[in-house]
Amino acid sequence: MKTFTIYLRYWSIRLSYLLLASLLIFGSYFYTVPQVEIGNYILSNPFFSDSEHISSWLYDVDYFIFIFTVAIVIIFVLIIYYNINKIRKEKTDKQFLNLFVKKLFDYLFMVEEFTDDQKKERLKSLKKALNTDHAKRLFINTLVDVHSQTEGIVKEKTFRLLKAIKFDYLIYAYLHSPYFRHKLFALKVISEFNLEGYDKYILKLTKRRNSVLHAEAIIALLKLKVYSNLLFLTDLKMKLTLWDINLIIKTIQELNKKDINYSVLIQSVIPEISALGLILARLHKRTELKTEVIMRIGNSSKLVNEEAFLTFISFASQQSDFDYLIEKFSIATHKAQLMIIQSLSMSPDNVKTIQFLNWIVENKHFTHKTEAIRQLLELDLSAISRFKQSEDKLIRQSCLQVLDINL
Repeated sequence: MKTFTIYLRYWSIRLSYLLLASLLIFGSYFYTVPQVEIGNYILSNPFFSDSEHISSWLYDVDYFIFIFTVAIVIIFVLIIYYNINKIRKEKTDKQFLNLFVKKLFDYLFMVEEFTDDQKKERLKSLKKALNTDHAKRLFINTLVDVHSQTEGIVKEKTFRLLKAIKFDYLIYAYLHSPYFRHKLFALKVISEFNLEGYDKYILKLTKRRNSVLHAEAIIALLKLKVYSNLLFLTDLKMKLTLWDINLIIKTIQELNKKDINYSVLIQSVIPEISALGLILARLHKRTELKTEVIMRIGNSSKLVNEEAFLTFISFASQQSDFDYLIEKFSIATHKAQLMIIQSLSMSPDNVKTIQFLNWIVENKHFTHKTEAIRQLLELDLSAISRFKQSEDKLIRQSCLQVLDINL
């Protein structure tokens, strides 16, 4: 019933806009004719006699004055409605601060437990006070905040109180509501309290085009731990943004989630999903996936290519790994190339490393030269002396910059 009420309000507002626009269009025509026949009905125009002898431009002015007058009346009514609604919400906010919060925290943090009769009485008065959606949202938001910041008995009490007030119908209605703000509210509550029975619909929300909504739906599914291996991400039709990827990674780290199918994510044809798999493999040090990572190096997607390089760099431990990085250096992104240069300090073969770093200083860009010289400062001081006297101005500047920093 609550869902039906929300949809009724949603569509009634839009239909009223459509009706108003239709009336304006129809009125501009009806005002110029003496009557209009609709089937067997005839609508007479009472204003036609006044306007039939005036010029067309005066008719337009006359009609727009009428529209302007109607608009003023509508705006005046809306202002009154807005003010009444604002006063009502302010009253609810004040009541909430003075009554609900105090009683809520008395219940959550008191040492002695209430008797069953006391619990029933307080719960009855609480439900009576929560008589509007605004009051219910305030109360539930408070429960969410307390639940997210507490542990132990207080956390359990918060969850029990949410179940006791039986607002499941409100959460369900808001999750299925056409308003995005309602859906976001429901997702926040469901994910925080791990409410069951909503995961299938939330999975559908991950495929919505609204970037905020589908991102929150993904986070909610991660927190619910229903699709723990993250394979649901491979079915997404929406392109993940860098913000989405960072948010997903942050959530996975907070949940300490390790039961992830890294291989499937890395091999995904969706670049953002593949990049996410590579990042997670790197963060969780899944070195056994080195072969899968190599397969993504040189990928046509710059994002995938860069993350593949960064992941392989973090896995590099043997000389063959560093040899491979040197071999593929030319197809790495700028950031990955700098990371490769830095990683060579861990290479077992100093001769190959010094030779490659010298080549970087002599042939690459200023930032590469500077990073290579910084590594050579630890490996080959004779090279530093030679570069200080180089005829190449950029090499001399790179050398001086590194030496100044280290001084």
